[in-house]
Amino acid sequence: MSDVQIIEVDEATHARTDMRPGTRMVAVQVPTDRSVTVQAEVNAKLLQRMQLWDGAGRMPFEWQGRGQGRTIGSGSLTFDSGPALIGCMSFQGERWIVNDLNVCAEHDDDERRVVIKCEDGGGVPLDWNDLVVTLRWRNGDAR
Repeated sequence: MSDVQIIEVDEATHARTDMRPGTRMVAVQVPTDRSVTVQAEVNAKLLQRMQLWDGAGRMPFEWQGRGQGRTIGSGSLTFDSGPALIGCMSFQGERWIVNDLNVCAEHDDDERRVVIKCEDGGGVPLDWNDLVVTLRWRNGDAR
């Protein structure tokens, strides 16, 4: 498994996360020996939701909101196990719809960064910033 990938939710993932089978989410192999910082920002009229599950199926982060350039949540966590599973949705009509996903992973000598950009389908042309989730952690030794 690549350390960051978009996955299709199967029955086992559905049982751990309650995301609908056949939808997509992002799996990130996170370190278990250092803190991971997670931040979610919105740029959308539609209500956006970000949910993050750890390797044990617990959901330490769940944030939702709407607005222009607004941070809806930020926190840090040292994971017991991975991968981290991230679901990104928007509220459309009477239900939550899984957003389209675009994932970028970068690293330098000091830091690893994963950016998930989401599109809720509301704007043309697509802007890929309706919901932006960023995960960061230090590279190398945890000391």
